[in-house]
Amino acid sequence: MRRSRTAHASRTPLAATTSTGMTVIDQIWDGDDAAKPINHHPAEPSTPTMWRTDTVLRQFLESAPIAIVTTDPGGRIVYANARLEEMFGYGPNELLGKTVEALIPERYRSIHMEHRSRYLESPHVRGMGSGMELVGRRKNGVEFPIEAGLSYIQTDADMLIVNSITDISRRKQTEEMLEARVRERTRELERRRRVSEGLRDTLAILNSNRSQTEILDYIVTQASCLLYADASAIYSVDPSSQSLVMQANHGLTPGNSLHDQSAFDFAKVADDPESGAASTPHDDDQRMHIVTVERPDDDDQTDIYQAGKYRAVLSVPLLVKGSIYGNLILYYAAPRKFSPEEIELAMTVGDQAALAIENARLRTQVERAAVAAERNRIARDLHDSVTQTLFSATLITEVLPKVMRDNPAESERLLGELRQLTRGALAEMRTLLLELRPAALGDVEIDELLRQLTEGIMGRARMPIALSIEGDGGLPPDVKVAYYHVAQEALNNVAKHARATQAQVRLQGDPDQVTLTISDDGRGFVLDEVTSEHLGLGIMRERAEDIDATLEIKSQVGVGTEVTITWARPSAQE
Repeated sequence: MRRSRTAHASRTPLAATTSTGMTVIDQIWDGDDAAKPINHHPAEPSTPTMWRTDTVLRQFLESAPIAIVTTDPGGRIVYANARLEEMFGYGPNELLGKTVEALIPERYRSIHMEHRSRYLESPHVRGMGSGMELVGRRKNGVEFPIEAGLSYIQTDADMLIVNSITDISRRKQTEEMLEARVRERTRELERRRRVSEGLRDTLAILNSNRSQTEILDYIVTQASCLLYADASAIYSVDPSSQSLVMQANHGLTPGNSLHDQSAFDFAKVADDPESGAASTPHDDDQRMHIVTVERPDDDDQTDIYQAGKYRAVLSVPLLVKGSIYGNLILYYAAPRKFSPEEIELAMTVGDQAALAIENARLRTQVERAAVAAERNRIARDLHDSVTQTLFSATLITEVLPKVMRDNPAESERLLGELRQLTRGALAEMRTLLLELRPAALGDVEIDELLRQLTEGIMGRARMPIALSIEGDGGLPPDVKVAYYHVAQEALNNVAKHARATQAQVRLQGDPDQVTLTISDDGRGFVLDEVTSEHLGLGIMRERAEDIDATLEIKSQVGVGTEVTITWARPSAQE
């Protein structure tokens, strides 16, 4: 609180009488021009007399909103206004005669004396301690941050140093508070960035071909990292016993992990008022179960306290197709509360885990469906090819003995046909066996694949198919498999629909490209009138697109059909 004017009436003037017999105020205001104020304003004609009284000047300095202290060249205080005495905790005139270093901490006094001596060599108006943290010291020893400015007054007798001091404690507190908020905001932004990147990386893992075990291991690791958990685990519910079975974990070891029934144990403890636990169901469809556990004196009271390690848990039920699959459980060594944002993040991670489990189920279903579809295709191929061929061969063998007795020449023809049928059946069986092992198709040379394919079709369609291979027909495995399936689809069309008398398969290997052509002299068709679902045209185009090859189909009614696929070698593409 400011002192009253009455209290200031007895204060000592700026300084004692100087050697000339004049007070400092007298020297400043009644001397010659050189002793007049450094920064003055022209006065009104009626005011000069008023400004010539030291009482008015003293009142002017006492009412200043900043603390002012004046020292002689030796650093001794010759004047301190009320604001300065109040700021530093001194009484009226108590500072007079003390050195100005009494106002700063002892550790800074020696260097301050050096700075004061240098200032006397070249006095000028300036701020004090530029770029430094200035500290004041109150009478009771309490330190506080300040700002100071320096000026000087040259009198006839001597020089006076004027210091203006401002307490910036509140400003420093505000700055520190703002800096703390900036640091906190920076940490929050960094945490949000980590969360965003973590969720993005998890989505990438979900869309990869990794196994369910690998994905769940990655998710629990990410969950512990993003939610600062000491350990985490994903459990599935055993339908028979309704217990939890661990599927993946991070941070749980055999020496200190909770057993598989841990989530239920936490719930039991939470429901027991004597356990010291607090259970908080989440409002979002009761999906969350949060338990903070105070470990009792008896560590053996329940398995939940095994090794005395975990005292809080955050459990997220994993919903797969609307049903509880299990739980994502986060373990914490100390009791704690969870913010709504942490709960929301835990739910998001739980949803990702549920999505991984659902994806694994769907992948299994797709694989099973693919196996069933492949079995059905092989069954159709066996029925359409090998079974029909063997049936024809059986009929020939039944009539062959009689024909051999009655018509030896016809029997020779039938024997040749029987040989062709059995060779075709054998070739198609080999082809089907190769298709049962897709990797094996890439290991067989393209000319051998085409030979078995043409022999099988000849046995089934009972028509000649000429096979010619020219140049370098070497192909990468994926291109080889695509060429094989295109030739297979085209020849199947010849056997089923073309009513051709002959066909030709030609593989031409050039330095820049490899071309496969399948042609026949059958009835042909109008290409624009056939949808891609018919004659396997869509399948052939997809095969060509997969290897960046070009597919061309030409057909004319009554003339025949020609299918050509061309693949450019990498050197030619560059």
